[in-house]
Amino acid sequence: MNRFFVSTPLDYEERTLAEMKEVWPYLLGKDAKTHTLPFPEVEVMQGGLEFETELFAALQLNFFLKTANRVLLRMASFKARDLPKFYQKMKSLPWKEYLASANVEWEVAAQKSRLNNEKRLQDSAESALNEIFKGVAATDLCGSIYIRMDDDLCTISLDSTGEHLHKRGWSVLKGEAPLRETIAAYLLKEMTNDLTPAELSQVTLLDPMMGSGTLLSEARALWSGQFARPFAFQKWKKVPKLFLSPSFAFNYEMPAAYGFKKFVGFDISEDMIPAAEKNFAEVERQLQEVQKSSFASAPREFKVQDALEGTYPSEGPLWLILNPPYGERLPTAIKGGLKGLVDVLCGQYKPERLGILYPDKERVQNPPAGYKVLKELKINNGGLRCLFTLLTRL
Repeated sequence: MNRFFVSTPLDYEERTLAEMKEVWPYLLGKDAKTHTLPFPEVEVMQGGLEFETELFAALQLNFFLKTANRVLLRMASFKARDLPKFYQKMKSLPWKEYLASANVEWEVAAQKSRLNNEKRLQDSAESALNEIFKGVAATDLCGSIYIRMDDDLCTISLDSTGEHLHKRGWSVLKGEAPLRETIAAYLLKEMTNDLTPAELSQVTLLDPMMGSGTLLSEARALWSGQFARPFAFQKWKKVPKLFLSPSFAFNYEMPAAYGFKKFVGFDISEDMIPAAEKNFAEVERQLQEVQKSSFASAPREFKVQDALEGTYPSEGPLWLILNPPYGERLPTAIKGGLKGLVDVLCGQYKPERLGILYPDKERVQNPPAGYKVLKELKINNGGLRCLFTLLTRL
């Protein structure tokens, strides 16, 4: 058994835990068949989840968690008040089981500890690693090691993820100020978590200010794995043999669903339409490679349209979700600026649900007639304090 830490944005911890519970029954065992491991006992803490399980199971969370930042393998946790003890412990760890050389990236942070000089900690750790790999030729970068000192407790972790998990490997083109994919997934999960798959399959999802289509692309892949991008653990010497097969992803027995009935996107800029279409098509291309004969292309429609002037005739429930621009256009385009946007959209489109992300200072004071606030979530969007307000029809 190994110990792991799944890091998350602040306040995402419970949502990521729910995601982990959703995908756990579908993970593979060493025999490439659905595993039978019990769900681990998880400690929920600020900024992530810590738990113990088998290596091959935890590594697969990289493929499926949409609201997490990364998955770290805990190598050691111990009290250290002097550099010699830290050095000896660092040197005693089984780095050769995972790394090909001492060529790694370092992430070091220290607070409230006698060992609070981050540079000296890194220098000591580098010396220990160089001693372990003495005589071994440097290879390409082969890993990232995280060192945390907090109240004299040292935690050393090896990153299994590589590039941040919000980099899905399927976004081809970006617009201005694109929404981070982990945020998009969080908003969509919060918007849909009270519906059954059958109920959701009747809903048309519309983003009337879609930009490059991050919300729609994320919605399309929300219940699927991501296998095209590389992960750090695939370079490990101790990588489970299961993941060395180019076809291992075909063994997952997750249902090949696309969730919503239809995906619709508007944007006032003509340039954004091909960008959104290419991103959505890339998501579907990667899904088809894994799902094979069970794959079905999702109905979608992307077009140039001013969200403030149009509407959309939907067969069945219509939901709106959007991350509107926070600049100059909206405050002058409609009465009340962002504060009046919800009234306009509810009046024009009459959605069953509307989810909108915007600065908390523009908070919806009173929902439009016929609607109520279902939930409000605080979101850090690129350093800007925002609220995701979810409205539903009465």
